Amino acid sequence: MVIPSAGARMIEADDVTFICISCHIGRERHGRVSYTPYCGFYRRDKAVFSPFLPICATLEVSLKSELSSAPLLMIHLILVDHDTASGCFDLACDFLRPYFPTGGFEVCTIAFDIGNALKVESYQSKASAIVQALKSSWMRIVIAITNHTDNDRGDPFVGYEGKKKVYVSAHIHSVLDILLSPWHRLIDGAEESYLWLFSCGALINNPTSFACLQQAVINHHMTATIAFNAVRFQPSFATHLLLAFAELVLIERLSIQLVFPDMVGQSYKLGRHTDVFLLMPVAPNSLTVTKYSWTDSQLRPWGQYLPVQCPDCGWANAWEAVSKCKQYSFECKNPSCRKEYLFSQPANSRILMPGKRPGACWIAITLEPTPGIPDEDEMHDDLLDFS
Repeated sequence: MVIPSAGARMIEADDVTFICISCHIGRERHGRVSYTPYCGFYRRDKAVFSPFLPICATLEVSLKSELSSAPLLMIHLILVDHDTASGCFDLACDFLRPYFPTGGFEVCTIAFDIGNALKVESYQSKASAIVQALKSSWMRIVIAITNHTDNDRGDPFVGYEGKKKVYVSAHIHSVLDILLSPWHRLIDGAEESYLWLFSCGALINNPTSFACLQQAVINHHMTATIAFNAVRFQPSFATHLLLAFAELVLIERLSIQLVFPDMVGQSYKLGRHTDVFLLMPVAPNSLTVTKYSWTDSQLRPWGQYLPVQCPDCGWANAWEAVSKCKQYSFECKNPSCRKEYLFSQPANSRILMPGKRPGACWIAITLEPTPGIPDEDEMHDDLLDFS
């Protein structure tokens, strides 16, 4: 905008208020004010400049966005002896830090080992001391948990039970109860709280552990939880997704449910590695579960895996594709084999924006929630079943 030189000192007065062009348009769209020229600066609802204030640029962000420096706490909980050097969470923190030149931004990192009762007590004491040292009010809290999982049971590893350096695991809801409980005073006071689970996909792929996770999401009242299902998940692939989250959700303050399609749209290489799951509580005892899958008509038809090699004859790059009525059919080129695959659009799915390459896009699949905990934990819910 162009401010007249004669009025430069005038707008510094204490009784002059400023309304940005985005807010001005928003107020007109929602009928809160009538359509008027944009003047920017006002004194007792009277325009300082007349007839209007010229704007010399286009809008470069959404009218629904803002640049927020509301207090933000980033917490990274890392399994003991898990190497996260130069990880995506650290990169997101470095990206966010310049937006808080006068403070209001903190990063806490704790390596946890809760493999037995004494270690649980030690972790909670350490975390509680950090909470006491922090200020009591944070508008946004982001917690990332980086660890490995038991590929057979889907349970996350929690550390070492004794001196022998062999990881032990526990059900996800019990693990989250321990890891998050010291932080709940801050989480409960925050307007928004987010949980990122940088764990291998067995946590999602095992029905029991996935049900436990959904129950934990309900119990802990986080705004949203993000998880992945790659068997050997590599957090570095999530860098673009996490940076998009930092920009769109934490800085521009857009709803994560609204912008998640745009977030994954910036992360097609992540889609070649894993599906992404967004879990959000919607009522005291319910939640929504949405699976985001990257699709490619030749590589991942409807988000499903097409083998690189024909499993029957061993030919590589062997598939001839036929698309028919939203179905993809692939047949082995080997005349003596003719192995065939058929892929259809998943139920309850919708196609999102086109991808960065022809024939590719993300789809969102609404899943039926299945929260719950194993029967043995219902009988002994005060005990951790480390294995």
